[in-house]
Amino acid sequence: MQTDGTGRVAGIILAAGMSTRMGQLKQLLPLGDRAAIEWIAEVVGNRLDEVVVVLGHRAEAIVPVLAPYPVRWVVNTDYQTGMLSSVQCGVRVVDTEADYLICLGDQPRLSGAVVDRVLQARTQVGEGIIIPTANGKRGHPVLIRNAYRAEILGLPLDVGLNAVTRGHPEDTCELPVAEDAILADMDTPADYQRELEQWPE
Repeated sequence: MQTDGTGRVAGIILAAGMSTRMGQLKQLLPLGDRAAIEWIAEVVGNRLDEVVVVLGHRAEAIVPVLAPYPVRWVVNTDYQTGMLSSVQCGVRVVDTEADYLICLGDQPRLSGAVVDRVLQARTQVGEGIIIPTANGKRGHPVLIRNAYRAEILGLPLDVGLNAVTRGHPEDTCELPVAEDAILADMDTPADYQRELEQWPE
C-alpha cells in the first residue's frame, strides 16, 4: 500500500479507558503543572491540523482540561469493549482521506521530537504502517495510512488493532527512536510513580 506521504494526518488520542488498575482517573493525574492528558494534547495538537481525543469513562471530567488546546473531543459510547472501539470511533470522525497518528492518552512524556520523527518518516518511506521502536520494542504513536481505513473499521472488537499493526509485516516500517518514553504508558500506581520520578524538572 505505497503512498507518497503527502496529504493530511489526523491525530487520534485514546483516552477513554476506565483506569481500573490505577484506581483513579489517570488522564487527570498531575505531572508538572498540568494533568497527564494535557501534555499529549499539546504535543500532538501543535503539530497536526486535526486532532481528536476519544473519551469514554468520566468524559465530563476530562473535557474541561482540554479546552486550552487545539484538539476536539468525541465520546466513545462503547469504550467498555476495549481500545479498538476507541480507535474506530476516532477514525470515523476525522477526515475520511487523512492518515492516522494513533496516540495513547497515558504517555505524558511523549516528546514532540518523536512525533516529528514519525511524521517525517511518513514522507520518506513507502510503507503503510510506521511504528516507533526503542530497545527493539514497539511503542506509540503509530502512523497508519488511510489505505487501511476500511480494514480498521471492519475489525471485530475481540480482535484488536494488532490485527492491522502486526498483520502486514511487508508493509510495516519499524522506526528506531532514542526515547524509551514511547514504551511507557501509565496503567498502575507504580507506573505513575515512575513517571513522577522521571519527569523533567
